[in-house]
Parts: sequence; C-alpha cells; structure tokens
Amino acid sequence: MRLVVDNSKDAAREIARLVDMRLSFDALSNLTALLSPQKYRHRTFIQKPGDTTTAIAFVAKGLIMQYIQKDDVEIVYDVCHEDDMLFNMESLISQTPSSLYILTLEPTVIYTIDYQELKLLASKLPEINELLTRLLERCIIRMTTRQHTLDLPPMERYLALMEADSEIIRRTPLKHVAWYLRMAPETLSRVRNKLNNHENSNS
Repeated sequence: MRLVVDNSKDAAREIARLVDMRLSFDALSNLTALLSPQKYRHRTFIQKPGDTTTAIAFVAKGLIMQYIQKDDVEIVYDVCHEDDMLFNMESLISQTPSSLYILTLEPTVIYTIDYQELKLLASKLPEINELLTRLLERCIIRMTTRQHTLDLPPMERYLALMEADSEIIRRTPLKHVAWYLRMAPETLSRVRNKLNNHENSNS
C-alpha cells in the first residue's frame, strides 16, 4: 500500500482530520514538531510484553497487529493500517508495562508522538487539548464498538468486520482474522464458505 502522507506536517494534518478538526498554523506547527517517523520491516515487533507504551502513532503505511500469546494461539486485540491511530490505551494511560505484542504484518511507516510531550502541549494550546480529547474518545468508541461486535454470532461478527473495515480481511492472514473475531479458524472457514455458496447461488 502507498504512503498516505509524505512528511510530519502531512501526518499532523491527517491526525486532525481523523477527529474532524482543522488546526491553526500555530497548533499544526507545534504538533508537527512532536512527530517522529519510524520505519519497520515486515514482521517486526514495535513492542513486546513488559514494555511500557510511551507514545501514540499515526499509521502512514502498513498493517499492525496487537495481540497476546496464549499457548499456541495469538489472541488478537486490534489490527490497524493506513490512516489510523495506533494506541495501547491501558499501558499508555497507566504508564505500566503492557502484556501485548505489537507486530507489523507488512512493511510499515508510523509517525509517533510522545504522550507526555503531547499532554504538555495540550496544557498550553486549547486546540491540542481538544485534539487529544477527541483522539482518546475515538479510541474508546472503537474499543466499545468492537466489544459489542464480539457479542454477535460468528456470521454477524464477520459481516460487521467486512462492512467496517474490509482491508483487515483482505490483508491479514485468515488465522489472525479468526482470532481477531474470537473464533476458531475452522469456524471462520465455515462462515466464509457459507457466504460464498450463498453468493454463488444468487449469481
């Protein structure tokens, strides 16, 4: 996938756009100064259990998975890609070690913002304070919506993900899609086969 931004200033604009804001020149310049580009190869760990999350990140390119390892299963908590924010909310807010792995599934470019520096800037600039509030609210809404989705039957879970973010299904290995949807890979295969058979019968 192509880069959705070319530099830190573009990334700052995109972060504001995600929460329906247009920053003043001063706020945009200050936010841009906090952004640091980071590049990762395919299947590279951005974070491992025991690390404390100190930053949030805008994903300019790539696919990233957050998960915990339980026996031989990777229980996937989140998958994000271009034009989205990478959060590890619990560790970030509490400043305690995380239990999550954060792994790239494709070559990835992110723009990171140190959370403490962002909070300091937010205390000085009302626009940045509003931006930070909206980013945190967006993350909470995403987590709540996902939890509601996981309460649905398997077929409805899959259809909800297709409607909300088909890129995850298209680009993520199917076993990880299954674990993201909290179902066995065999269950996901049955769901997909049933959908394919239904589409074929209607064609």
